[in-house]
Amino acid sequence: MLGLSTDQPLSGRPIRDVLPNSKMMEILESGKPQYDRDVVLRGKRLIVNRLPLLQDDVVTGVVSSFRLKDELELVSRKLTQIQQYADSLRAQSHEYSNKLHTIAGLIQLGANNEALALIGQETRGHQELIQLLVEAVPDPVLSGALLGKYNRARELGLELVIDPESRMTDLPETLPREQLVSIVGNLLDNAMEATVSHQGQKVVLSMSDYGDDLIFEIEDEGGGISPKLAGRIFERGVTTKPGEGRGIGLHLVKRLVSRLGGTITQEPGDANGSRFTVYLPKRLS
Repeated sequence: MLGLSTDQPLSGRPIRDVLPNSKMMEILESGKPQYDRDVVLRGKRLIVNRLPLLQDDVVTGVVSSFRLKDELELVSRKLTQIQQYADSLRAQSHEYSNKLHTIAGLIQLGANNEALALIGQETRGHQELIQLLVEAVPDPVLSGALLGKYNRARELGLELVIDPESRMTDLPETLPREQLVSIVGNLLDNAMEATVSHQGQKVVLSMSDYGDDLIFEIEDEGGGISPKLAGRIFERGVTTKPGEGRGIGLHLVKRLVSRLGGTITQEPGDANGSRFTVYLPKRLS
């Protein structure tokens, strides 16, 4: 994993002879632990922990543990896919249960034409969305997340409109999907919650992968953000919603976007709401 030579024994040699850039000696001097540090060693990405060994509050040594980051990201990506799939199934199950009750009621009332029209409308709407996702968003993690949010919007009595001109086919392999889904998912959740609280009707999402950036634009009908809060909306704890424990989602989004070398902006939308735009570079630094 560390790319060390197996020709010579390593035990007993100074750590900096084996790993010249090791930070273990710094921990020995400072006594301060380091957790989950991202390190690139001979082309491999590692997650490293370095902990001081204490005896009677005196630092007597240091232990370092490490694991491949790619393996962690693979596991995290699989868990994200499973979670998105479960959320999508839950939302679909709830929505279709309501629709089936409605169709059954229409049939019992003898309103067969209305029942057929409702069935056709449901089938047509989902087929159009699935066709759009297949063609414009071939990545299964992102498209699965969007399908789940579409069904969640239906549960809330909203319409999630995905711009038919959207295109997101050029997702780089190096872009962590779980972080991308977290960014888009949090923004959509915020937009839907704001729209519901202001008796709005729809949330609009548009995507573009033309040029050097991936662009996601989300617009709600949530009444907008006051100028007093607009400049601080990404700070932890700052929110337009009442209640405790708020102001976390946008702060998390801002951190993730910055970590990926991107930017996020907020401005008034066209439908008496807010528009959030995320720019993520295709080539990560």
